[in-house]
Amino acid sequence: MRRFLIAVTAALLLGAFALPASGGDAEYVINFGTVAPEGTPWADQLKGIQTNLQTASKGRIKVRLFLSGVMGGEVEQVRDIMENGRLQGGGFSSAAVATGANVPALQIPELPYLFRDLKEADHVLDTVLFEPIKKQLKRRGLYLSMWAENGWRSFYTKNKPVKTMADLAEHKMRVQESKVHKKMYAAFGVQAVPIPTPEVLDALNRGTVDGFDNTSLFGQASGWFEPTKYYTLSRHIYQPAAIIFGQEFVDGLPDDLRPLIENLINTEQAPGRKGVRDLEAALIENYREMGLTIYEPTAAELAPFQAAAQGVHVELRDELGASLMDDVSAALKTYRGE
Repeated sequence: MRRFLIAVTAALLLGAFALPASGGDAEYVINFGTVAPEGTPWADQLKGIQTNLQTASKGRIKVRLFLSGVMGGEVEQVRDIMENGRLQGGGFSSAAVATGANVPALQIPELPYLFRDLKEADHVLDTVLFEPIKKQLKRRGLYLSMWAENGWRSFYTKNKPVKTMADLAEHKMRVQESKVHKKMYAAFGVQAVPIPTPEVLDALNRGTVDGFDNTSLFGQASGWFEPTKYYTLSRHIYQPAAIIFGQEFVDGLPDDLRPLIENLINTEQAPGRKGVRDLEAALIENYREMGLTIYEPTAAELAPFQAAAQGVHVELRDELGASLMDDVSAALKTYRGE
């Protein structure tokens, strides 16, 4: 696992200066952006999508990957795709797509403490949210191809583990550029600072912020964990990611090529989820070996956070979509046998 971290760090340095080769003689070129670093399951999945499309199209489609945020932050890249700019597709956190495309419903799965486990999350994403959100994104000029995986977000802090909301409030926390995330920190009594992904590590090193929340994989792959001392496994948000393309680009493909993109959900979604999830335990152990203190909160310690989170659900109900929120609640109750 230590070799994984070293490989990722080297790839980040290289990726910041290296651009993919040109599209050559391909009929259709997809410039595909992401903040995912080289050497991670995210990058591996995107390379699988790249190979899939190029092979199945017999070279008529060329996919050029721009990893590690070389094309800007997530929100910036989403808007680039919408505006028919440098990018024709990308893989981003659902919160970033929601913010960049102004589709609030896409933030529903990231409501704090909405899901109890990954099976619940998959059930809601696949059977309740996918089609309605796909329709909403289409109106914004984006094609939702499939879900990808970020995982459970937890708290990284410099000063102490997070056992109480007062512990969390002692830190200046970075927050993702998302209303749900901002409202969550406010509900927890924290004034958090929104910072785009490419600027977070510098902000942590400078002391602009002294904590953040993210997944085990991203915290390690990005190096953001290095200025911190504690990792509290709060698992307060399950965060999916989304593979998107420009709707105009997809519509412009000929009838024999368009199904290749439409079929990615059947060939790439499940392996992508599994690849990220299988690393979780090893990543946490790797943190221990590198000196990070891992804290697993008790049920009693989590209870006040879970209670405060419900206020975020209520406050954002109308903005995120009351009807769709009701559908999610009903699906969860049925799934849980309540």
